[in-house]
Amino acid sequence: MRVLLVAVVALLGLGVALATGALRAGKLKPQRSAATVASLGTAANGVFTGSGVIFDYPPAWHVLPVAGAAQAGTPQGRIVLGTGTGSDRVIVEAFRMSGPITDANREGEMSQLGSNVDGFASTQHGTVQAPIATGTLGTLPAFTARAQWPGTGGVEMLGRFYFGYSGKAMYFVNCQRESTAPPEIDKGCDQIVKTFRVS
Repeated sequence: MRVLLVAVVALLGLGVALATGALRAGKLKPQRSAATVASLGTAANGVFTGSGVIFDYPPAWHVLPVAGAAQAGTPQGRIVLGTGTGSDRVIVEAFRMSGPITDANREGEMSQLGSNVDGFASTQHGTVQAPIATGTLGTLPAFTARAQWPGTGGVEMLGRFYFGYSGKAMYFVNCQRESTAPPEIDKGCDQIVKTFRVS
């Protein structure tokens, strides 16, 4: 049993793609086409609510559009938040798995996601800064990793990936920013990650 997790293939031209191999394991099943991925919920005045998820974000941030096609394993919902300038943004997606992550399969799931992050970094001609490890996404147990890859115009992109799980739900939070981004981008990501919870 492995986690199938495939993020957006061409996310606003950044080519963000994670976890293509787990489809064969069948833990996460295709949901819908990229054009019909539902909004995860509502973001207003610094608070996001929807799909059983709640988190805080900087009130000055906006909901951003997502362009691009998704592969199999399309999320049940997605929201993208950021300042609206450059490539700095936080993508939050919810997936439904065929079974929960347990003590018995946790190591295998973590290994698969680690391979997926390695594959993403390689595809983007980047490197993994911090390999997959156990951590938290707010109140949820999670797997975490960091990577860097070349962005547009020669600016390096930095990504922080969180794979939080609860029962058959998996939540993918991708904090990505240009290396020259102002400090508030990382602070906004920290706020989302620290306050993330499910109801």
